[in-house]
Amino acid sequence: MKRINQLGVILAAAGLLAAGAAELAARTKKGDKYFAEGRRYQLEEKWDLALEAYEKALGEDPADAAYQMAVRRTRFQAGQMHVRAGKKLREEGKLEEALEQFQKAYIIDPSSTIAEQELRTTYRMIRQREREKEKKEKGKEAEPEARVLTPIERILEETRKRLAALQPPPRLKPISRQLNTLKISNQPVKVLYETVGKVAGINVVFDPEFQDPGKRLSVDLSNTTLEEALRYLAVLTKTYWKPLSENTIFVTNDNVTKRRDYEEQVVKVFYLKNITKVQELQEIATAVRSVTDIRRLFTYNSQNAILVRGEADKVALAEKLIHDLDKPLSEVVVDVIVMEANRTRTRELASSIISGGKPGLSLPITFAPRLALPLPGNGGDGGNGDGGGSTGGSIPLGRLGQLGWNDWRVTLPGMLLQALMTDRTTRILQRPQVRAADGQKASLRLGDRIPFATGSFQPGVGAVGVSPLVSTQFQYADVGVNVDLTPKIHGEDEVSLHIEIEISAVRERIDVGGIQQPIIGQRKITEDIRVKDGEVTLLGGLTQDQRTRTKSGVPGLGDIPIIKWLGFSSEGRERNEGELLIALIPHIVRRPEISEINLRPVAAGSDQVVRVRYAPIEEEEEEPAGKQLEPGAAAPAGAPTPPPAEAPKPAEAKPEPPEAGVAVRFVPAAVETRRGETFTVSLVIQNATDVYNAPVKFQFDPKLLRMTGIAQGNLLSADGKQVIFTRNILNDAGTASIVLNRLPGAGGVSGSGALVSLTFQALAPGRTEVTVPELTIRDSEMRPLAAAPPKLVVSIQE
Repeated sequence: MKRINQLGVILAAAGLLAAGAAELAARTKKGDKYFAEGRRYQLEEKWDLALEAYEKALGEDPADAAYQMAVRRTRFQAGQMHVRAGKKLREEGKLEEALEQFQKAYIIDPSSTIAEQELRTTYRMIRQREREKEKKEKGKEAEPEARVLTPIERILEETRKRLAALQPPPRLKPISRQLNTLKISNQPVKVLYETVGKVAGINVVFDPEFQDPGKRLSVDLSNTTLEEALRYLAVLTKTYWKPLSENTIFVTNDNVTKRRDYEEQVVKVFYLKNITKVQELQEIATAVRSVTDIRRLFTYNSQNAILVRGEADKVALAEKLIHDLDKPLSEVVVDVIVMEANRTRTRELASSIISGGKPGLSLPITFAPRLALPLPGNGGDGGNGDGGGSTGGSIPLGRLGQLGWNDWRVTLPGMLLQALMTDRTTRILQRPQVRAADGQKASLRLGDRIPFATGSFQPGVGAVGVSPLVSTQFQYADVGVNVDLTPKIHGEDEVSLHIEIEISAVRERIDVGGIQQPIIGQRKITEDIRVKDGEVTLLGGLTQDQRTRTKSGVPGLGDIPIIKWLGFSSEGRERNEGELLIALIPHIVRRPEISEINLRPVAAGSDQVVRVRYAPIEEEEEEPAGKQLEPGAAAPAGAPTPPPAEAPKPAEAKPEPPEAGVAVRFVPAAVETRRGETFTVSLVIQNATDVYNAPVKFQFDPKLLRMTGIAQGNLLSADGKQVIFTRNILNDAGTASIVLNRLPGAGGVSGSGALVSLTFQALAPGRTEVTVPELTIRDSEMRPLAAAPPKLVVSIQE
């Protein structure tokens, strides 16, 4: 009976183990199914579907490391896919669609910094476009709404505004830039400048220390622009002028002291995009400093930036030089084709006597005395009395008469009949590709690294703790196909190549001082060539034909034509044929980006004064926002029309902050339920101001609760406008995330209401909490609104 009970326990345990194994196998099989589906989508680059399949697989087995890595990898790829799609849409001017793609990228991969940056940039572009539209419709730009900022955000915002308010050097914007007909006769310098200023609608201010040359001049300034006329007057009267504002210029005498006192200084930072080495940045900085004669020019290597402070014309010339020099390096892809063909044919014919394993006649005769023959050492009577004797086949001379034919032995030869032929063909085709930038060395190593000894030494004096063994030093040789090339691209379709190609292999190994050293055979080519794009160039070839004939047999008889095959001769023939050919095919994949602007010369002033000129830039005429002049009322001829004075605005009453800030809580805050029942709670926001975007992440205990649904609340859609709502529930991991976002241009909403409604199912009795580890509420400017994350307490009874 006891044995029966033990047998029952064993069978029950085995059944439980089998059931558990079956359940685990079924679960793993289901997860593998989703995993294979994700792999299929991944190969098709359908990253959204691949991520969905991998998340399903992870939901089946959250502890599987392969599923976790696949989800993380695919999440990144899916986010990058949406980022690329958003950039493409933004380049096409579809800002709303681009914003939606960036939002999807941020939802899929919240850790993506580029997605967040592009999201903010696109949103600012949309807001800027809306403000410009409002400006055109209303005649003035709508003022942004007041925001509640933290002290840190307020300081950052003030800094941003101050930086945005920094102005470049003033640029003239006259009423009339073209001077059609203007002739001035016999007038002093001041009158010349004032007359040009009145015609163009600008003010002229002279230096209090201005010294009039005292000459009266006549000029004809017909069909010229304002800048050309002022430049002409400056050269003619040896004066210097600069704009003080859009409608005012300052005139003084042209000398070193006045230029040092009044010439405008400009600070600018140039960020170079195509620098690959610090040396290139230093070379550009040196070239710009030498050509423009700018003393204050510094480099910032970590950002590939050049900081410049100097006169406006010198900085403009430096900008032109940097633009011309900051070019991406040209690139070339070289196909290296190594073709090798070897053929070995052997033929062995033999009908010969074999002696000792070798063809030919060899009859060794050995001395093998009989036992009955009395010899020293074999117990005969002919010894020397001491029982010893020679055992090396020597006998006393007196015994020679007793030797007979039976005391000698001979080894008879064998016979070899052989007819063998082998034919071996080897073809090798190696076609590596090497990509290199212009002037940059590229290396390719295909093969093995073989060690070889270079030397050894042994301590000369032995001591305690010193090894008496010999120390051998080794180095490694690259064996295989080794390619080193340095390209130089000329123009659009020609390339110069300095190329070194080495093809090597280990032929054999020899013993040197007890160490097996390799003998490496190599074929090396070093050449400098200039070829066209796509042109096939043969660098070198080697043709080898080696023939070997081996003959062995009985002398004399082995040379008779017919008799030699009756057992007296063997003959072997071997022929080795080899061909080696190396070819190069360059392909230019990036050509020099040299445009017409880079090749065009520019005027840079004189040796002492750098001066650049700009062609007239056509600008859109903007209608004045102020009040137009009434008929009959004319502005003074010498001064432009001043802007109308705005009436003082009444002080706007700033809205008082609410008594309580933005509050987020669960309604109800605590739930009591039973096992198997479902319940719904709402995430409510109170005292909201301009809520535009709300990504939220929930966390719960998957052993006690299961989230069955998430429904959108009524807060963000209170004004009837559409809301973008996305959700992701991972019950096995005990997490869920949502993102609510209003459409671009819709602005935010204010007030109180439900953000979302969550539905749970109780799985097991116990007490647990639903928390919000990530809660970010943003306004229409994508700035976060401070809010404390809430907590929901759930009590589950049996």
